[in-house]
Amino acid sequence: MKESLSDPICSRTTPAGVSAIAAIRCSGRDILKKIKGLLPNLRETRPRRAYLLSFIEDGNFIDEVLFTYFKGPFSYTGEDVIELTFHGNPVIVQRAMEALLSVGFREALPGEFTRRAVINGKIDLVKAEAINAMITSKSEKALYAATRSYLGELSKETDSLRREMIEILAMIEVELNYPEEFESDYVGLNSRVEKLRTRIDDFVKISQNGITLHQGVKTAIVGETNVGKSTLLNALLRKDRAIVSDIPGTTRDTIEEDLNISGYLFRVVDTAGIRTTNDRIEEMGVERTMQAIDSSDLIILLNDTTTSENCNLSNDLIKKGKRIIFVANKADIKPVESDEYDVVISAKTGEGISKLERLMLDRTRDLTEIEAASGIIVSPRQRAKLLQSFSYLGDVLQALEERRTIDIIGTLIEQAIRSLDEIVGRNVTDDLLETIFSEFCVGK
Repeated sequence: MKESLSDPICSRTTPAGVSAIAAIRCSGRDILKKIKGLLPNLRETRPRRAYLLSFIEDGNFIDEVLFTYFKGPFSYTGEDVIELTFHGNPVIVQRAMEALLSVGFREALPGEFTRRAVINGKIDLVKAEAINAMITSKSEKALYAATRSYLGELSKETDSLRREMIEILAMIEVELNYPEEFESDYVGLNSRVEKLRTRIDDFVKISQNGITLHQGVKTAIVGETNVGKSTLLNALLRKDRAIVSDIPGTTRDTIEEDLNISGYLFRVVDTAGIRTTNDRIEEMGVERTMQAIDSSDLIILLNDTTTSENCNLSNDLIKKGKRIIFVANKADIKPVESDEYDVVISAKTGEGISKLERLMLDRTRDLTEIEAASGIIVSPRQRAKLLQSFSYLGDVLQALEERRTIDIIGTLIEQAIRSLDEIVGRNVTDDLLETIFSEFCVGK
């Protein structure tokens, strides 16, 4: 980031478009001095008190605003912060932004306010990512997971693991400083490191469902051509999203849509029908179908019981260990009573769709349930860093087994600690912060 993190910045914090009100946030050094020329009737600036003022540029009245000042470090960013509330006309907001830029502010980068909050010690990186997850959550359960992460359980667990590692490292440091008085306790170290690895492994298993809740359970609708996959997608979405035709091979590419079932997010993929074809475009669609199958958490295997054809995918999907719901379609044409199907539906009339949705929830419960007292991981980055720490501790165990010198063991434990530190934002690089906050919305 070329811009200085002490620059006075401003950004709209409410969505674009016409609204009752619109807010602009400012943060940084000397922002009161810079803004006073735009608020000529500003007489006092008591923190956390709202003032009704005229916002004027070069003698031109722009709007009457609500002005609130937060004195650093008692603000969101830890710096001086000003929040201005305007009438929600986009023209007013644009004129106000141009006025602020003309007196020395610059427009904030995505996530820059929250980034400054992390750098200034107001929140840790876990809480920052939780804030972004709360803003972007697409379902009630995803929002719940983000809120749980915001409340700090992951940070607490990370700090607890870190303290245990530091205790082990302290023992090693004592031995390094006084080698003649202390003998290496490889057995004791092995036991403590094993327990730490178990804790990390257990924690990842019970907490990573937050990622699935946020990103959605990836669900592929799979089957032969003309079995009704696109019709089923439309029925689940309660709208016409995919083109439906009696002509086999209509769907040439995958179509993805978000589906909210009882507060749980599913990322549903309508795939191209599987069949042997000489059409290169359709063949590419089939290849993408196979890719969607490999990356999906749940497969809805759809069959048309009015024909004798079958794509014979069942065995392959079972071998892959996929969660499968076997669905018979077109019950409005030919009623079906068979134990080989989990549910019989008519995607055209809606018969059986509610039962299918219940099955989708039940078959993915292990991916979406959250334990009441556990921390929540809401980003793949957090999971990766925990597993990286887990891996370094595995290297420690190997080093202990090989009776490597105690200083090598200490270095490996330091690496495991650094991985945990990157979760909460200790000693992280500017490049990492820039990558994380580039995904945030402007104004947050």
